[in-house]
Amino acid sequence: MYNYNSYIPDLVEIQRQGFFYLLEKGIVEEISKRNPITCFEKQIEIFFYPQYYRLTKPFYSIQQAIFYKKSYVSKLYIPVQLTDRKTKRIFLKWMLLAHFPLMTNRGHFLLNGSARVIINQLVRSPGIYFRENMHEIFSNKWSEKPSTTFRRFYADIICLKGTWLRIECDKDFSMWAKMKKGPKIPLLWFLLGMGLSEKYILNSVYKPMNLLQSFTKEMEKVQKSKSSKELKYPYVSNTKQAWEQIQKLFKLKKTLQKFYFLKKNKEKTKTFAFGQSSTKIESKVFFSESVSFDSSLQKQKNENNVFSSNNESFFTQTTVETKKKKTTEKKENLQKNKKQKTQKLFSQNKEKRVASKLEAYELGRKWFANKFMNPRTYDLGKQGRWLINKKLGLTIPLEQTTLTALDVLTATDSLMKIEDGFFEIDDIDHLKNKRVRTAGEALQEIFSIGFVRLEKSIYLKLNGNGQQSFFQKNSFFNFDSLISTRPINGAFREFFGTHPLSQFMDQINPLAEITHKRRLSSLGPGGVSRDTATLAIRGIHPSHYGRICPIETPEGKNTGLVNSITTYSKISFQGFLESPFYKVYKGQVQKNLGVFYLSPDKDDRFQTATPDLNLTPLGFLPKKPIPVRIGKRFVRMKTHKLALMGVSPLQMISVATSFIPFLEHDDANRALMGSNMQRQAVPLIRLERPLIGTGLEARVVSDSGHAILAKTSGYIVYSSGSKIYLYTI
Repeated sequence: MYNYNSYIPDLVEIQRQGFFYLLEKGIVEEISKRNPITCFEKQIEIFFYPQYYRLTKPFYSIQQAIFYKKSYVSKLYIPVQLTDRKTKRIFLKWMLLAHFPLMTNRGHFLLNGSARVIINQLVRSPGIYFRENMHEIFSNKWSEKPSTTFRRFYADIICLKGTWLRIECDKDFSMWAKMKKGPKIPLLWFLLGMGLSEKYILNSVYKPMNLLQSFTKEMEKVQKSKSSKELKYPYVSNTKQAWEQIQKLFKLKKTLQKFYFLKKNKEKTKTFAFGQSSTKIESKVFFSESVSFDSSLQKQKNENNVFSSNNESFFTQTTVETKKKKTTEKKENLQKNKKQKTQKLFSQNKEKRVASKLEAYELGRKWFANKFMNPRTYDLGKQGRWLINKKLGLTIPLEQTTLTALDVLTATDSLMKIEDGFFEIDDIDHLKNKRVRTAGEALQEIFSIGFVRLEKSIYLKLNGNGQQSFFQKNSFFNFDSLISTRPINGAFREFFGTHPLSQFMDQINPLAEITHKRRLSSLGPGGVSRDTATLAIRGIHPSHYGRICPIETPEGKNTGLVNSITTYSKISFQGFLESPFYKVYKGQVQKNLGVFYLSPDKDDRFQTATPDLNLTPLGFLPKKPIPVRIGKRFVRMKTHKLALMGVSPLQMISVATSFIPFLEHDDANRALMGSNMQRQAVPLIRLERPLIGTGLEARVVSDSGHAILAKTSGYIVYSSGSKIYLYTI
């Protein structure tokens, strides 16, 4: 008979695998991100060599750490190079960075004598997700049903570190860019800010009018907010009409300016001809006939010359003429001065406007660069970059972990195509859109936080914090005080002491220990809140088959949010949960080829048969239709169409659930209680075999580390309470 247990992987390998990756690559990655650290003037440089780091042998063994209530830690040493460009001196020294906590062979940590486990976290994978949004419009406040409903789509660009970006479509199909904090911006502005030209944007997008609509909407808002004296753009239905109206209005403005300029010139000529000195008439009257001006002047002359005699008429005329000349000269001088002043003011204002525009442009560029293009503030991760490339069909290298203008442009193009039904939206509850953060990854994040703190402290010491610099106070070779172990040690202490994913290990029995190490939580920072989690998040998805147990979960608030990894499941390099399958060719199960582990996105494409089928001695399936899973559907199908077959009936359930005999006859709720209550069973003083066992009991005891394991295989010759003799060949 086929033995199912022989293919079961090591049950604690999930914990060890993540920690090994941290030791091999994680520490080097985090330190190389921050290299080198320089002072403000860039004359002093501190460079770390992370690829040569060394870990010392722990001072206390595991047994001593438990007995003396100490931590099982190792000292992390790294070579550090200090260069002073002023004096042209280089100094290299091994420096102690931190007391690094080590994982035991059983997959847990020992801190202050107590065993602690870091739980695996199931989070949304960084990348891009296209979702739909249903908008409902009610006719009244009291109406139960909406009068109209319409579907719109949006795209979320999720990152490991930084701000999430949302590209959404309005009810009028206008496109907007939105972040968590701050108002929504027209997407055209956002793309222009990312460094693309208008022509390139509008040519490479499926519906360019949707981008222009949000732009015109924003322009209308700006015009409404301005004062009523200024010209307003009229309301238009299409963007084409809007651009035409804007062009017309600009032309109209120019013609009006010319018109006013001509009017002023006409007024000046008339006043100089008739010698009118009052400015009130200039400001009020623009087009008055010459007759009216003549009559008014004659009246004034008559009134002035009532008492003048005929002999004095010539004298009066000459005085009037001289007065006129003086007034005209004064006016000309005043106008010249005014013109010079206005020209100066205009030139100054123009310079100020140009300078302010340049400043705003530079600030905008800096904001975009710091928000989305700086690897210190924004990080998609290699996983996020890989998913974005895969979904949008890009070929950007995996090392480019920041957001590019091409990502946003192709995302808008595909969002427009989704509206017309070219592509499908993403199922956020599918396991291909979720990844597992292991213990090693959580420790790597904490190590990076501690190293950032160390970098800040070094930077402050080098610059002297406004006082004397470090090298004026201390000698060149005494830079032990420059690098201290406090920042990274403090970060580790905070993590193990206060983080919700760091918990005391459940040590009631070996099963409790293993289930605690194989637990999968959606809670914690970057995850879901138990108060706001919906039934869709808590429910069982078809992609959970062979990866997450549908039975074992706690009762109460955490139902569906805290799960268990199945017996045969593994975590891939990208963080996806993988399940094993056999290949099927023309109705024959190809067991000789071995087991193939498939990720959730690959699993959906194939027809997968159930593992509990009777096979012929040659490995052929029965000819009658058999139950098959195709993506989300479970149907019956003939054997010649099959592509895969499951490995074991225990493939879909967890370790604790597989302890229950005759599980297929139980109710799921009762099985849930049984799998949780077995963890609370106190071990017996005198060991007894179970009356009905499933065959996994011995495997759990051996993998948990409680059983005595021989290093080599052989025959047991003698055994007693104190000795076991093994005969090796």
